Amino acid sequence: MLLTFASVSALLAGALAAPAPELETRQSCPNIHVIAARETTAPAGYGSASTFVNLILQAYPGSTSEAVNYPATGGNSYGTSVQQGTQNVANQINSFNQRCPNSKLVIVGYSQGAQIEDNALCGGGDPNQGITYTYPLITSAASNAIKAVIWAGNPRNSPAETFHYGSCTAGGFDPRPSGFSCPTYQSRIRSYCDASDPYCCNGNNAQTHNGYGGEYGQNALSFVRARLG
Repeated sequence: MLLTFASVSALLAGALAAPAPELETRQSCPNIHVIAARETTAPAGYGSASTFVNLILQAYPGSTSEAVNYPATGGNSYGTSVQQGTQNVANQINSFNQRCPNSKLVIVGYSQGAQIEDNALCGGGDPNQGITYTYPLITSAASNAIKAVIWAGNPRNSPAETFHYGSCTAGGFDPRPSGFSCPTYQSRIRSYCDASDPYCCNGNNAQTHNGYGGEYGQNALSFVRARLG
């Protein structure tokens, strides 16, 4: 088939006008992206982490967010949920960083959501939940992109950690062992836990566990602002 000069010109113009898929993807990447994981039994979405997520999104117009896709179940399936969630949050962080390497990441986790992020970022295993490998799951590139981490009611809470914030002086129901540290993210994490919380501490008031967004939302936003610069 013969092509006229006009048709060849049109084809070339169309090819030049069509952006490369990779370039188009990166141009649509946000400056700031929030990845958040909900608490046990909360329906799919952000759960109680939504207060923190919304404050960040409102403070940084144009920022985006995504919820970690994992079961968030309790009872006999809690360990399986933690195992799957630990893998899934790592996969989502690493995948987003591959697509948008220049975007800054803010990680938010509530209760079990904080636990799976703690496992993925800090490594060290979680033998009570069937995780025996001890290496972190985040790539070095994605790790560099993570600028701030907010945890609330983390069952892995240990008050000896320098990033602990709140009145709790005991450990959670699945605490990190004495002497454990998370050096890569030490200055980038703020983890909220108060003494009356029965999950991240040894209290007996479940309402405390559910109320960190209202209690510490503005404090968390100030921390995120300082970390993002």
